[in-house]
Amino acid sequence: MMSAICLVLAASPGVGRAPALHEEHRDVQRSITHARFGRLLRLDVLPAARAEALVQYLAGTTPHVLHFAGRGTPDGGPRFVTDDGGEAPVALKDLRDCVVAAASLGLRLLVLNACWTEPLAKELVGSVPVAIGWQGQVPDAYACTFARVFYRNLAEGDSVLRAHTTACLMLGLIGCTDLPVLHTAPGHLPEAHFLIRSEERPVPPGRPLKPRWYRSSARLRKPRFPRPPQA
Repeated sequence: MMSAICLVLAASPGVGRAPALHEEHRDVQRSITHARFGRLLRLDVLPAARAEALVQYLAGTTPHVLHFAGRGTPDGGPRFVTDDGGEAPVALKDLRDCVVAAASLGLRLLVLNACWTEPLAKELVGSVPVAIGWQGQVPDAYACTFARVFYRNLAEGDSVLRAHTTACLMLGLIGCTDLPVLHTAPGHLPEAHFLIRSEERPVPPGRPLKPRWYRSSARLRKPRFPRPPQA
């Protein structure tokens, strides 16, 4: 069974300086396609999504990862497209209910790749094992870089913690100082969370270890005692 990633492009491309969501989608898709275990992952995309599109998707599918791309609002969470073609913050209570319901069915990672989403990620981590959000404003280039490196490493077989650490190192190299924050629920270890199942990740080659009880055939032979001298 393939691990599903739901990429929610939750902003209107027709509103002012909208984020470059098509670039983020392209980068995530390429990262997965060309990665070692990319064939084991499925990317589902909700373009220019309204809130009800997310509700309908989660009613029929439970992704392992729920990724929001787009705008954020201080103390208001990610913004969705509205019926009149604009955009507005989603009702946080309804978003929490969606995440809680999906987590009970198998959602394991929430990525809020938008401005001012770290407090919401910290709050929702009580419902989902791992959540990631940004503390302040994030330029489109940094958001795209994070998504590209993060999912490339997950699709290479890395843990969530290692993929996040690698993506943050890359952000630091290009001058980003306000890095996304990873929150983990009590009892969960981000280094133990993988998108690629353990049976699909081969054991690294190395010299096999012999068990302590192992003995060679020579060592199992009966010891020879010297014969007593004859009278």
